[in-house]
Amino acid sequence: MIDVASLHPVALVGLVFSLVSVLLGLCVAYLAVRGYLRSGQRPMLFIAVGFVLVLLTPLLSLLGFTLSSVNGVFVTSIAATSQTLGLVSILYGLWSPRASDVTDTA
Repeated sequence: MIDVASLHPVALVGLVFSLVSVLLGLCVAYLAVRGYLRSGQRPMLFIAVGFVLVLLTPLLSLLGFTLSSVNGVFVTSIAATSQTLGLVSILYGLWSPRASDVTDTA
């Protein structure tokens, strides 16, 4: 474990901003899940899952680099994969047609 008191002030600010970004990401994911439950539209579910995966990246980086037994390359590759899948999920949720946008032409 890393002693927080021994961290450089810039590293401490980075740690605080990482924690704040995780909390904000959880709030956005919660609002997206609530929107999905209210509307029942599947794209909102993909947006919520995407935000959870994207916010997992800073959390994995924080936990992985503070634990001395975990390889940094492994943590970085998992975090990058999580972030990429999250962004793809958000893009799919934003790009997919909504049920209200689909018109029946028959």
